[in-house]
Amino acid sequence: MREAALELLKRTMDEQLGRSDHPAEFPALPPIPAGRYTDPRFAALENDRLWTGSWLLAAIESELPQPGAYRLFENLDRSVIVSRGKDGRIRAFHNTCRHRGSPLLLEPQGRAMRFICPYHSWGYDLEGTLRSVPGQSDFPCLDKAENGLVEVRCESHRGFVFVNFDADAAPLADFLGEFVALTEGYPLERLVVKDRFLIEMDCNWKIAYHNFLEIYHVNTVHPRTLAPHLDSSSFVIALYEGGHMRFGTRKKGGDSLFETPPVQPGDIAEVFLENTIALPTFPNTFFSLDPVGFNLQCFWPAGPDRSIMEVRQLGWASDSEADKTFWSGMRTATEHILSEDMCLFANIQQSLRNGALPAVVTGYQERALYWFEEEIDRRIGPEHIPAELRVEPRISAFMAPRSA
Repeated sequence: MREAALELLKRTMDEQLGRSDHPAEFPALPPIPAGRYTDPRFAALENDRLWTGSWLLAAIESELPQPGAYRLFENLDRSVIVSRGKDGRIRAFHNTCRHRGSPLLLEPQGRAMRFICPYHSWGYDLEGTLRSVPGQSDFPCLDKAENGLVEVRCESHRGFVFVNFDADAAPLADFLGEFVALTEGYPLERLVVKDRFLIEMDCNWKIAYHNFLEIYHVNTVHPRTLAPHLDSSSFVIALYEGGHMRFGTRKKGGDSLFETPPVQPGDIAEVFLENTIALPTFPNTFFSLDPVGFNLQCFWPAGPDRSIMEVRQLGWASDSEADKTFWSGMRTATEHILSEDMCLFANIQQSLRNGALPAVVTGYQERALYWFEEEIDRRIGPEHIPAELRVEPRISAFMAPRSA
């Protein structure tokens, strides 16, 4: 984390610890319309105008260790092959044969030196070129050079692989913005995936994501799991351009919220030892940087009132039995903590759907929720959103400056 961001973190944390009232200069936040979480029209706008132009986390480079290694990105009614080529480059292609549209790969991850269609055996190389067509003489108009796999924009940052369905989107580094500076001093590129699992939820994806954009609920929902380890009175928020954010919370003791793992880098910056630093990265990814590693969460829509939380547990390379035992325990602890939250989500969605909750109310310590919703409207374009579903832009004046 760069010096300017460190100074901002320390100054705002001191101010927060000394605060006894709502900051006079900060506006009251209007209610957020319930229809944003229930109305199929809003879900369609998100699909057409939010997801299509955003950089979306698709894989971790360590999941693709050698040529031919692949992982499928299967979200948003899309299936994309993310694979490493013979030249070491990671590429992404729609998982769709150019013949009659069959998916080429059916397993969620694996290794394939060629992509062979299971329907008619058309074959493609790792660069997406169509190489073989059984009975090719029966296709006199077929130009194999023009019928390779359809490529998807794919770029990486420090070991994290993103895709974008807009061929004209700005580069990933521009999209990530302040995230690049905020993660300096944390060795992201050395992380490996220890475990990965999916959780189906009976709620809109934003309702689930909201839960991780504040810690106002921690003392109530997690009194024995998280609350003993976090000084919630120190929780601070920095709002950044592009809908990204940085959270900081002082730890009550120790360098980590968890046990010390068998393997841990010695070059993690002090700010990540003294504080829990979380980076909600627009539109749907949540990094919570801890010395032991962390749970990387992505929130995906599966309909207006259903969603999927994708959890990757990231840690440091080790094949020891002690390390395997540690991460098995982390999986159990993570699932327990998440269950404390998720038992509430379906009923929240029901209240939004049946009209019992006509709008979502947010306070000062929940302003990240409002910033997130404002950014959704900016990406969609307010002019495309029915007036009764918009949020009023209120807090852009409180955006933190980017680090030099």
